[in-house]
Amino acid sequence: MSEHLPPPQRRASSGFGDPALVFPEFASKQRGLEKVQEVEGEGEDSSYGGKGSFDLSSRFSSPSVSRNGFETPKKTSSLKLPGFREEEETDRSTNSGSFVDREEKRKCPGCFRKCCACTCMFLSIVLIILLLTGLSVNSSVKASLPQVSVTNLRFSRLDVANSTTDLLMNANLRTVLEMSNKNDKSVLYYGPMRAAVSSENINLGQKRLVGFVQSPGNVTYLNIPTRLRKAKVYDVDATLLRNKEKKLEAVVNVRLSGKLGFDWLGFRIHLPTVIACEDVKQSDVINGLKPTCDVRIFSQ
Repeated sequence: MSEHLPPPQRRASSGFGDPALVFPEFASKQRGLEKVQEVEGEGEDSSYGGKGSFDLSSRFSSPSVSRNGFETPKKTSSLKLPGFREEEETDRSTNSGSFVDREEKRKCPGCFRKCCACTCMFLSIVLIILLLTGLSVNSSVKASLPQVSVTNLRFSRLDVANSTTDLLMNANLRTVLEMSNKNDKSVLYYGPMRAAVSSENINLGQKRLVGFVQSPGNVTYLNIPTRLRKAKVYDVDATLLRNKEKKLEAVVNVRLSGKLGFDWLGFRIHLPTVIACEDVKQSDVINGLKPTCDVRIFSQ
């Protein structure tokens, strides 16, 4: 048998469950407070769910993770102020300028190569012209050079005097050069020249010669007298020269330096010239062999 229990009896309300029923003033204040809370709830950020609720997902978002385990940064919207827009435009203009510069630099190597090719071609043409001109002048000058030979070489005096400390030499030498202009058309213009004569390491004297003009096919004899007075010499050199001169076997060097002029294509040019008569034997000159001399242009 089931025993039926009586339902619980409701307690009689004493009137103190709701303060608003007892105190009317408290009820009016409570309604005003609820209105204020509703207004504050409407003004809050949309990220709040409601009164007393706060959505953390809208404020703090967890970074997304890719499959390889590294965080994938999300694009964040940056605030753009008026000043930043001007800077972006400046950067764009700078980038566009640098792009143009790069394009110009790409074109520059081609221009540089063309410039180098033109310069090299111009210099090559100039060098070829100068080379041809030099060869033409050289051939013309060599064809116009005179022939020089020694026709006379004689000592009129050669003696040595002993002093207390040194050995002194006196000498008179006469040298004659035969200068022939074998060219039938060109005229030779000899400038002032200086002649120097030596033998056995002894300077036998120097002579200053005046310039002259030699017509085509002409032969000119150039007389070169030199003298030496009380010059200090070594005993060995003096003895050797005296012994050879007595036997008419002295060896003499004659050197002339100056300028020689030519007519070339209507222009008169003067070139430095050296006439060198080296190791001329006195015996050969006496026997009429006429030792030849070397004529060198562009030399001093």
